Amino acid sequence: MAKKSPATGRARGYARFGLTDRLQHVIMLLSFTTLAVTGLVQKFALSPISVSIVRLWGGIENVRATHHVAATILMLVAIFHVVSIGYKAFVMRTRMTMLPGLQDIKDAWKALSFNLGLGKARPQMGRYSFEEKAEYWALVWGSWSWA
Repeated sequence: MAKKSPATGRARGYARFGLTDRLQHVIMLLSFTTLAVTGLVQKFALSPISVSIVRLWGGIENVRATHHVAATILMLVAIFHVVSIGYKAFVMRTRMTMLPGLQDIKDAWKALSFNLGLGKARPQMGRYSFEEKAEYWALVWGSWSWA
């Protein structure tokens, strides 16, 4: 549904994602960032910046506890996301537009050609570009690589 501008009353655009999708995104972003920080300071424990961060965090036990909580949250959001996608695909019969296809390969080739100065125009893409799809699937792969 298009949002209307309070000044003009005309449509400003369309919300690309629903509220639950945006919440998933924010929770995933925060939990991933927390995992990165708390994981890196454990991996590189002797680094001066790691020592400082651990000290600010209140000690290694707090860092580890935070890391475990963030990992649990990330996995719960990932499971919710899979259930949500399944519901949208099988119950609501929504097209799965994040699946890569042949057109994405063509778009990537056209984008590469354009960026090298060999093409005349940027490729026109659908709702999600090939870059967005690649980033999404990298997140999926990275989130489930613990198994």
